[in-house]
Amino acid sequence: MRVMKHEKTSLAVAAALALGSASAVHAEIGLKAGAWDLSFSGNVNGFMTWNKCDTSATTVQGGLACNNGVGGSNELAIESGLLPSALVFGAKTSQSGWDIGVTIGFYPGITSSATGQRGLGASTIDLRQNFLTFGSKTAGTIKVGRDIGLFGADAILSDMTLLGVGSGGAFLGGNTTLGRIGVGYIYTDWIPQISYTSPKYGAFQYSAGVFQGMDITNFLSGNATSATLTAHEQPGFQAKASFEWTGTVGGKAWVSGMSQKVTARAGDTAPAGSTVSGQAFDIGAKVNVGDLEGVLYAYDADGIGTTAIGFDAAAVVGTSLEKRKSKGGYIQGTYKFGKFKPGLSYGESRLDLAGNESVATSGTLVKNNKSMVAGLYYSLTESLNLVGEYIQTTAENQAGGENKDSVIALGAILFF
Repeated sequence: MRVMKHEKTSLAVAAALALGSASAVHAEIGLKAGAWDLSFSGNVNGFMTWNKCDTSATTVQGGLACNNGVGGSNELAIESGLLPSALVFGAKTSQSGWDIGVTIGFYPGITSSATGQRGLGASTIDLRQNFLTFGSKTAGTIKVGRDIGLFGADAILSDMTLLGVGSGGAFLGGNTTLGRIGVGYIYTDWIPQISYTSPKYGAFQYSAGVFQGMDITNFLSGNATSATLTAHEQPGFQAKASFEWTGTVGGKAWVSGMSQKVTARAGDTAPAGSTVSGQAFDIGAKVNVGDLEGVLYAYDADGIGTTAIGFDAAAVVGTSLEKRKSKGGYIQGTYKFGKFKPGLSYGESRLDLAGNESVATSGTLVKNNKSMVAGLYYSLTESLNLVGEYIQTTAENQAGGENKDSVIALGAILFF
């Protein structure tokens, strides 16, 4: 058995293992079994979050600020952050001139899967990764199975709250918080796919593939006009290109895009046989000057929705079905000195009404989710980070009503 250490492992590389990285060293536990190289890696994290929730009568459907209503209370939780904990198994070898491998990743949360917090609750395991790869250094690599998508992947992998909490803490009841999902980018998600990644041509690399299409559905309780479409007669398509450089000013720039077509089936809240063809595009850059790092990111989408792919992506008013447009982005800066890395981040995600909608029919639907995050990340050891964040989130509906919350999060995340 051996321990393989990778200095300053990038989050993009770590995503193939555990969607995360310690600030200094990420270690894999590896062993040899015949011709196969086996590896185990992962993380465990937990955070205490204090959420000062909105207590107004304003409704924002799809809003990411906590609102417990008039007379409501604040929320305290001990929960996973944006990353769930993880245990990722990998195996790779070379056969007949091909490099082949498999990856299976288990991602448990620490909160109860039961509604509310009550006795005999149990946490859940999210099997996010389950894929095989084959290829070579000169031909590139083909991936078959379930893994992180291409569109929006670099946005979340560059998000400083990946090691913390961000927005969406304490009230969604899910396995994790949201970080900047829905408040700066659309969630890339973990999607069944057959994709190809090219070799590196100097600083340039690209990926493309066919992906399982995602349903069009309602986020949270949804809106009276929000459509649902669940039939997929063809795959979706995603692609990404990146350019990475080093030097006194180093960094990475990327563009990615996706398209999919979803059809209404019997029982969907859309005219039978109607379709939504959605497209999305993003662009971003991460630049390093010494210990200072900045990230700038933006996306634009039509018929893809907000927060996650397909959420509130289309509307039905009467017999008319139309797509909704969305856009957003975030800006972030961090500075590392010694074992400390403070950071500031601001982002927004906007959703426009479809052409046949009005405030009269859809006034409570979310128009804008935005947040500001101030974080402090401390490397107690080469594998263990202590994290503190302060998060302010505002959710605005189409009629101009707002919900606001503020969160203090303290916790730790350990990678192995």
